[in-house]
Amino acid sequence: MASRDTDAAINDFVDRHGLHQMRHAIDQEGQVWGAFGIIGQPAWVFVDGATGESTVTFGALSEEQLLARLEELG
Repeated sequence: MASRDTDAAINDFVDRHGLHQMRHAIDQEGQVWGAFGIIGQPAWVFVDGATGESTVTFGALSEEQLLARLEELG
């Protein structure tokens, strides 16, 4: 969830890092960030689709770390 920048800058970031395989949303007002207690990037929020329970992980995750985290969550 991108925030704190212009749409153009966010889209440039997605292009530069080849992140088109992921869905992106722009949170210009910071409402979503605030709801999850996000104070900066990078941060990952994992939401359980069944319960709505969420966990936040701050810091960069490698592809391997992300895949392992997703596997943990089932």
